[in-house]
Amino acid sequence: MKKYKLLLTFLVTVLFTACIQIEEEVEIREDGSGMVAARTEMGQLFEMLKGFASPEDLQKEGMDKALDTTILMKDIVDTVQELTAENKALLRNGKLQLQMNMKENLFNINMNFPFKSIADANKLTKAMTEMDVMGKSLKNLGGQQPGPDQPAAMPGSGGGIEKISSMYDISFSNGEYKKVLNKARYDSLISDPKLQESRGMFSMMGDMSLNLTVKVPKKVKSVSNPRAVISADKKTVTLKGDIVAALDSPKLMEIIIRY
Repeated sequence: MKKYKLLLTFLVTVLFTACIQIEEEVEIREDGSGMVAARTEMGQLFEMLKGFASPEDLQKEGMDKALDTTILMKDIVDTVQELTAENKALLRNGKLQLQMNMKENLFNINMNFPFKSIADANKLTKAMTEMDVMGKSLKNLGGQQPGPDQPAAMPGSGGGIEKISSMYDISFSNGEYKKVLNKARYDSLISDPKLQESRGMFSMMGDMSLNLTVKVPKKVKSVSNPRAVISADKKTVTLKGDIVAALDSPKLMEIIIRY
């Protein structure tokens, strides 16, 4: 668990200073079940890191070792006191996969949360956005208090990229998926001093993509965002964006899909 804490702390420290690709995916099945997933790729980070740290320093910190592990959320959520019993039940089937290999410039974080019904999907996304469930869960990883070798800054407490999704309210209903801006949470994020400091580095960054893919069980009838692309079978909608553009013009990532 200590290794996970160190890795995740490292992640939050560099999240706004590296080339990032965030892929959000939603799947809705015929019976109302489905999943919400997010894949974050930061492999180019290692190219930057190698320019600032010597091989000896990286080895000392254990960054030279490959890591491929899956953390089950059921092992984490029970340590988060702020969560209700209902939200713990919704989240406990989720998974968090960490992949890190400096030699291959591989650094991925994959999250996957299944839901059993449209009603559960709404409760799940509400918990993940409004309550910052992922941040609280990772902060309490292993139920341990941070010590000298475990810095306290963890995802959910850094006011960084991990809060991008919280700018939007996501809702499900029969025949509709909706992602719309929550202005109060956007204003809170955009005024965060740590984010303001990071914005000065944006001009130095490379690719910072923020993409959304929504798979629905029936043919799409309409899509509100003209930038979205509908697949040939009309059951998948893809909306490609950029993190910097989303922070400056958040409505670019708003979308309503009817099917």
